[in-house]
Amino acid sequence: MTHLRYLNTTCAVCGESCRFTIPEAAVSVGSRDLDTRPGEPLRSTIYAWVKRCPSCGYCAPDPGKSPKGAADVVKLPRYRWQLDARKFPEIANTFLCWSIIQEDLGAPAQAAWASLHAAWVCDDEGEDVPARICRKRAADLLRRAWEQGERLASQAGADEALLVDLLRRAGRLREARVVVTETLEQNPQPLIADIMRLQARLIAGSDRGAHTVAEARRFKRPAPH
Repeated sequence: MTHLRYLNTTCAVCGESCRFTIPEAAVSVGSRDLDTRPGEPLRSTIYAWVKRCPSCGYCAPDPGKSPKGAADVVKLPRYRWQLDARKFPEIANTFLCWSIIQEDLGAPAQAAWASLHAAWVCDDEGEDVPARICRKRAADLLRRAWEQGERLASQAGADEALLVDLLRRAGRLREARVVVTETLEQNPQPLIADIMRLQARLIAGSDRGAHTVAEARRFKRPAPH
């Protein structure tokens, strides 16, 4: 039997009392997707990763806390439009609003992650076009983070591996192919190289589907000369 827990908090933006359902702690079993999406049962807790104040629409992992300036972003027309944008699933809008806050407060890496998470929600709802829009936004934010000297992941080559998957699954195959080529020229560590070679094969086949890190590990490396 599942025991639901609740987060009772006060919205840091409008001061209203909020109550959110919190899923039980979960782990990822099995291989992650190439874009880092975890396996079940952690995957199914995505609805609770970012929460929305039902009163003012402030979206955050914990609406009881707000970074400086967040309250101003919540009032922006762009934010208000995204909050209830009909072309995206509701939970995707919640992630995208958190992404807008992070972007406007100068944290493009965090904004990129939130936009990617919105894409996962779209995937689950079978909403291909919105998913592509979210991935394109995440790719643009990832590149902006690089311009500011920020990386999304600490492992060398991991950001490039994520960017390739974002571009491929957004249908931007030519851009994805360029990143694959540039990364392989850098002689990355074996796992990154395996991922890039798998991506090259997927791009050549115009495959925009989800694939796992385990597939890349099984993908045969060229024999040493």
